[in-house]
Amino acid sequence: MFEFGREIRRIFGNQGRVETDPSLYELLNLKLLIAQGRHLDIEGGRVSTKNRFTPYLEAAQIWREYARRTGDPVALRRAASAAENAGKEAKTTSEAASAALEQALTCILGSELFETHELLDSAESLLSGGKAAIADDEVLKVRFAAVEARLAARNAARKGAQDLDPALHAMSRIDRAIDRADQRVRQTNAARDKLDAAHARFDRGDLLMMVGLDRADATLMAAVITDFDALRQRLDPDYEPVTYARVTLRLALARIWQGQIEGKPEGISLGIALLSNEDTATLDYEHSPLDWVEHKQALAMGLQALGELTLNQEVCDQAIAMYDLALKRPMQKQLTLRAQLVNNRAVCQARQAELKGDLKSLDAAEAAFKDELRMLKPQEDPVGWAIVQSNLARLYVARGDITGFMMERTEAAYALEAAHEIFSEHGMAALAESVQAQLSRVREQG
Repeated sequence: MFEFGREIRRIFGNQGRVETDPSLYELLNLKLLIAQGRHLDIEGGRVSTKNRFTPYLEAAQIWREYARRTGDPVALRRAASAAENAGKEAKTTSEAASAALEQALTCILGSELFETHELLDSAESLLSGGKAAIADDEVLKVRFAAVEARLAARNAARKGAQDLDPALHAMSRIDRAIDRADQRVRQTNAARDKLDAAHARFDRGDLLMMVGLDRADATLMAAVITDFDALRQRLDPDYEPVTYARVTLRLALARIWQGQIEGKPEGISLGIALLSNEDTATLDYEHSPLDWVEHKQALAMGLQALGELTLNQEVCDQAIAMYDLALKRPMQKQLTLRAQLVNNRAVCQARQAELKGDLKSLDAAEAAFKDELRMLKPQEDPVGWAIVQSNLARLYVARGDITGFMMERTEAAYALEAAHEIFSEHGMAALAESVQAQLSRVREQG
């Protein structure tokens, strides 16, 4: 499917570039995205180009798509620069609003990839200024509503599921955005509008799953499953491969978490089966590296949940192997996804030792974590170092539960305090909260 780039250029080409339609970007591999982005940058900067706004805006979309698939900070900066240039070249209020919208989307993506939450404040300012420039452009109004809803969802996720008010506020905005997007689809039946409607459902589903996990609410997971199952049936994996894979991933996770909440191995197995269908569940690594890694992580999480629920050591070992497979791929050390992988693998390893409930297993896990610490350099990878430290402390707590006395209480407290400081500095609220809870437990045992 992804070898058809030359034909795509021939059919949709215009002086070597694809005409404006972000839905076509899903069919472009990374090499074609780079070529497209560079060509558009050159076209926008060429003195002879009469309309520089359009190539700059397209370049911002291309580089943002490349950054989302790869986590490349250089591509993210190129997207931001191209969107800013588009704003400078805008000749109408609608063009200025479109450029502001693209800048805001780039800020939100940056926050998602690297947990740089101050970018969400920048996105809010951009959306506020851009929205004021919209006249009677209904298409732009629909898109602004969707991005504003997405921003509200990111802010709610940033605050966590403990405070429901931001989540409820975001949910209300997302529901309205979905209604408007669906209405737009009925009017146009355009591929771009369909994908916009799908992405709005991603925002709603992600928020519902966050709350459902926090509240252990299987009913919310069932609602997510229903919505994503219907959405998946409306997509074509041949023409919308990236969005289809992302829907499948979310549907599988919702099934896994529903099974975990209900204590039903068969529910978890349904999610694992979805992720194990290589024909439709995932993309090639070369086409979208981060989607591939997220798929492996989700599969590992499913195997981990199944292994813990059934006390099956072999399945737990398969989960560790899947985490290792994902971590072998090169990733930016600052990526949120990489931190999640390292943490989830460490938690899985620690949980295995806890489930066995014997000192020998805990000693083996401790030795493995200390080996990892010796290979890590805190200055180069502070988040990875903090994750291993926090999970080493978790082993000390588990050993204290077995023996009735925590000999390493001082070491555990030091590790957790250092990890909490690093997670807080890097804006990783969820990890910081988890470490704080462990630290409180250590102090109570003292």
